[in-house]
Amino acid sequence: MNNLSEKHDEKIRNNRILLFGIIVSVVIGTIGFALGMKGINRDILMKDMQINSMIDEIGQIKQENQYLYQNLLLNRNAVTESFKILHNSFEEFSSKGEKEIAVLSDRFAKAKDDLKAAVIKNDRLAKEIGLQNYPEDIFTILILGTNQNLTDTIVLAVVNPSKKTITLVSIPRDLYVNGRKINEIYSAYGIRKFKQDITRISGVRIDKYIIISLESFKKVIDILGGIDLYVYKNIVDPYFPTAENGYKEYSIKKGSHHMNGNDALMYVRSRKTTNDFDRSKRQHQVIQAVRVKVKMLDLLSSIDKAIEIYKTIARDVKTNIDVFEALSYLKNYQNYAIESGNVISTSNFLYSTKNSRGQYILLPKAGDYLNIKQSISTLIRE
Repeated sequence: MNNLSEKHDEKIRNNRILLFGIIVSVVIGTIGFALGMKGINRDILMKDMQINSMIDEIGQIKQENQYLYQNLLLNRNAVTESFKILHNSFEEFSSKGEKEIAVLSDRFAKAKDDLKAAVIKNDRLAKEIGLQNYPEDIFTILILGTNQNLTDTIVLAVVNPSKKTITLVSIPRDLYVNGRKINEIYSAYGIRKFKQDITRISGVRIDKYIIISLESFKKVIDILGGIDLYVYKNIVDPYFPTAENGYKEYSIKKGSHHMNGNDALMYVRSRKTTNDFDRSKRQHQVIQAVRVKVKMLDLLSSIDKAIEIYKTIARDVKTNIDVFEALSYLKNYQNYAIESGNVISTSNFLYSTKNSRGQYILLPKAGDYLNIKQSISTLIRE
């Protein structure tokens, strides 16, 4: 009995131990499970936090990407706009560059032309300076024929003792000088200015002058007893001016003629059916005829008669030649050859045009008087 009781007690004790073990195991398992669940929850929370963090990072990255994309669009637009501006600037620069190059090219061409013109002008000035070196014995007399206030006859007589010649050169009354016709200068400024302008045109200094009016011209011819000359062609002029501001016909036939003062005046003044240049040549003829007539009168053998004629002429003529100078010229130059027919005209150095007032005027073809000076220099020296 006792053994059974002991076995029964031991069995109960073993069951209690087993139950306690189970309970302990359950408790431990529960505690382990709880602890495991807590770890899992912590891991889940961490993962969740990581996921949320990643979501936030992705959101930020997405925002950053959107920002970058927007910036990219802005930059692309800016680049496009910059390219357009650059393109337009290039086009504008190219256009301006072409214009500036054209302007610079024009300026260069103008500077080149100016330099060329300056060289030519300098060369022409050098030549003019050289032309002014006339021999000391060259002597000039300016002969002016006045009609009211105008000097319509302008003849330069150049005496060259080395050649024993007197060269006559006519300058046309319509030559335009400093804004006016040359035949107006004497009346406006006097003989001094007139001499300066003749020197400027001819390159020859003016030593003496004789100014004779239409009436004085007739008196001089009549005092000498008339002149003889040869008319080279018929002249018929229905518009010869009269003293009453009208017209009459003047005509003369080809051949030899003896002329008094009035005849000689009409012969040298007629121009309507010829021209001023032909008239200048006729004036040279009359000067030659007067010189011949003076020589024929042999005034040097009768000084009293010569002085009387001089005094009569001097009353109607303006001149800076006194009686003794006139007699010395007559003595020294009476046998010199007269070279006439030299007329500055449109057939050589001038061209005709009109000024702003519609006046007929003459201007030098070369733009200056160098060619005229060279021509006169050649006539005088050679």
